[in-house]
Amino acid sequence: MLERYIIQPETMWKKVEKGYQLYSQIAVIRGVDHVHIYLAGQVPRDPETGEVVGKGDMRAQIRQVCENIKMGLEHVGATFDDVVYARTFTTDMDEYYRCSDERYKNYFTSDPPPCTLIEISRLGSPDMMVEIDVEAIIEPERLRV
Repeated sequence: MLERYIIQPETMWKKVEKGYQLYSQIAVIRGVDHVHIYLAGQVPRDPETGEVVGKGDMRAQIRQVCENIKMGLEHVGATFDDVVYARTFTTDMDEYYRCSDERYKNYFTSDPPPCTLIEISRLGSPDMMVEIDVEAIIEPERLRV
């Protein structure tokens, strides 16, 4: 039997339009022998103010995105070492590659998970340069919901 949890941590920014929350940050599917965690695409927003961090600075934006991912993973009992897949969207592939070491030196520090990198014309705000979503798997006893 599977258990399903949709989670919007109070510590994470949420997108509200016309009085409606557009999505939740985390979905958790718990089975008998493992827990699958889906973390919504994280953008370089300050979780308290919702303001875009590091306008025009890819490195600062990657750092904020990874801090937001860390916050979401920790909320349910996971870490970057538990990530099994990451998908990155960027508005500038060349600049992303120049700064991608920020991601691997400080966050994805063990074996990097399989990843997809996609260049797009725009993210949710014209000031955003990068967005990353991840999937992680942990043991059921580690789950915090």
